[in-house]
Amino acid sequence: MRSAFVLLFLVAVTALAGCGGGGTSTSLPPANSPSSGSTHPSAAMTFRFPAPSTASNARSPKYLSPNTTSVTITITAVNGVPPSPAIPPTTIAVAPGQGSCTAVVSGGFSCTATVGAVAGNDTFLIQAYDSSGTLLSSGSLTVAVNPTGTTTVATPLVLGGVTTAASIATPAPGVQADGSAFNATQSTWIPPVDGTARTLTIVISAADASGSTIVGPLASPIPITLTDPSSGTLSFSATPSANASGANVTAVPTTVTLHYSGASFYGVGTPTSGMLKIGSGSGATTIAIAPLQVATSITLANATVGVPFTVTATEAGVSGANFASTAASGGGTLEAACAPATPPTAGATSLTCNATSGTVVFDVAPSGLGTGGSLAISDANGVNIKQSFDVTPQSGGGITVPPHTVAEYTVFATPPPPAPSPNINMLLGLSAGPNGKHMYFTEGAIGNIGSFAPSTCIPGNATSCGIVSSSITGYSSPYPLYITAANGALMFDDDNSNAVYSTSCSGGSCTATQVGATLAQPGPFVASSFGLINFEVGGTPQILQPIGSTWNALNGVFSNLSQATIGFSGEPTATGTLGGTGDPGLESVLPPSGGSLVLPTDFKNLTYCTNTSQHSTDTGTIALDGLALGSDGNLWVVEADRRYIAAISSGNCILGEYPLPAIAGTPLTFLVEHYAAIAGPDGNLWVTDPANNSIDRVTTSGAATAFAIPTAAANPFDIIVGPDGNLWFTEASTLKIGEVVLQ
Repeated sequence: MRSAFVLLFLVAVTALAGCGGGGTSTSLPPANSPSSGSTHPSAAMTFRFPAPSTASNARSPKYLSPNTTSVTITITAVNGVPPSPAIPPTTIAVAPGQGSCTAVVSGGFSCTATVGAVAGNDTFLIQAYDSSGTLLSSGSLTVAVNPTGTTTVATPLVLGGVTTAASIATPAPGVQADGSAFNATQSTWIPPVDGTARTLTIVISAADASGSTIVGPLASPIPITLTDPSSGTLSFSATPSANASGANVTAVPTTVTLHYSGASFYGVGTPTSGMLKIGSGSGATTIAIAPLQVATSITLANATVGVPFTVTATEAGVSGANFASTAASGGGTLEAACAPATPPTAGATSLTCNATSGTVVFDVAPSGLGTGGSLAISDANGVNIKQSFDVTPQSGGGITVPPHTVAEYTVFATPPPPAPSPNINMLLGLSAGPNGKHMYFTEGAIGNIGSFAPSTCIPGNATSCGIVSSSITGYSSPYPLYITAANGALMFDDDNSNAVYSTSCSGGSCTATQVGATLAQPGPFVASSFGLINFEVGGTPQILQPIGSTWNALNGVFSNLSQATIGFSGEPTATGTLGGTGDPGLESVLPPSGGSLVLPTDFKNLTYCTNTSQHSTDTGTIALDGLALGSDGNLWVVEADRRYIAAISSGNCILGEYPLPAIAGTPLTFLVEHYAAIAGPDGNLWVTDPANNSIDRVTTSGAATAFAIPTAAANPFDIIVGPDGNLWFTEASTLKIGEVVLQ
């Protein structure tokens, strides 16, 4: 506070509020003094103005603005009601040597004013102005005025400063000592949600119209509003407490402390920041509160080896900022990916994900047994949260999953009609959905499509997936067979109507819309860079180019197709029986300048790459079935009837033929006997083996191992790599979805 003066009534030393402030410019009322010899009662007031001072101890008693040039005194009420007739206000100039203003010993000066009054309890409004007539401070007091003569006023009066500008001092930008951060550019406080309480300190000051700092009470309190979307984690307090009343700052300077409890802040839905608002209208200052919150899909003390879990980082108001994840572990490894990407099989321990909506999801997979580790999430402001996980087997602690555990998950608690049996195709085609988080499968016999999120499935808990079975609307008597996600659309073909449909599922129902014309007999799909191909069973392969238009026939020679995949150079390739010969063959589709097929290759006529000792030269039927492009760059095809798997090089010769595992017990035979093959993320080939009731792993050197399916006579049909990096398969003769957990 710069130079100031103290206002006194007569001989009593009266402390006044330091003023300044934010009011409007108010013109001075006309000067008026009671005429000499008036019979009206009056009140005599003396004002004392000390010399200017810059010393810190000059802040007590309270000071008026040094820019005050006049004081106006008005009677606003007598005994609680306005005087009638009104008493004109009295205005005095305050400057040394003017009127009744005289110098005093202390270096300041004093002024005396006699104000007209009315007998009774008179309320006086006292207002201080600068030379331009702008109100700087104001206050009022009530005086008992005698019926006659002059009443000496001895009651202290404290004027309140009129604020024109509130000043908010916030911490220095960047990471604070307690681990929170203050973003000065966005006026946002970001504490981590880790259970630890944190605070943000704000100092509120104010100035009057002359720019002088206000010290003491305010003529108009500054309101404080706190919006807390988390319902209870935010609060604030003021120091000194006497400077605040409820949600208003009544005197300055005041220190306001914003408190955050450290508890969970965001609920379901779009994250919303808290808000501390100081002041009102367009001149208010706002500070957003946007904690960095991390939530995991599991209890990290129960991380499962080989089973990815999700970590969701949320911070309200994030737009284009980055969240970074750093994983560390002892003894094992921890991989992470920005969802919906699948965690890598090894190596990645740090990454950065862009967030445009305030939330980003990391998919994390422990890939080895260790002593535990930690996952740290940090935001663009430098706030980070580190959480520990444990994959060590111990009482009440982590869960370990043996390599290649086969788990099953129940689709229905009670079988729907018709009851499943070995001769009813219940669960058939399987595909990851367009969003990369859900999986979909066809339920041929009952005409439904099932769906679930792999991240919710827990090995050993058959009902943990929360599988939803949805009916199909849009045509009658559905019998969905194969299903695929291509170019952002979920599509399936139907064995009853011989058509392909695009579908979307919600609330237990899937709406189907036919794509293109009816086909002869729909079969497996392959989505390539130049279109979606449906390899018809017993018909002509059809290409949909582009997706959403019509089907165009390709000149094929197959009479019975089994499985299709992407071949050596990105061309769709299928296994089947060559039309007119009955021999097994392979057929590939070139990018269709004219829609042509290449090969077809009679499998029996393929030569062995290094010698002539091969099973394919044998006479009799060779039923080619499962087909996959291996990690070694060779095509691997299952000889279903003879239980062999052959590797075919890009040079169109057979590298070797290797036996599938020997059947344990009596071979199982069912209506649907389909050896589907897939290249696994672990570099091996994986094959459904219905006759052995197993899922078989085949290395690229030809070594085969069977992993038994827990439920007997399961009849595995389709197998894919899920969005979580594990293998998933359908069981055609049960009500279950299977999973092979890869460590």
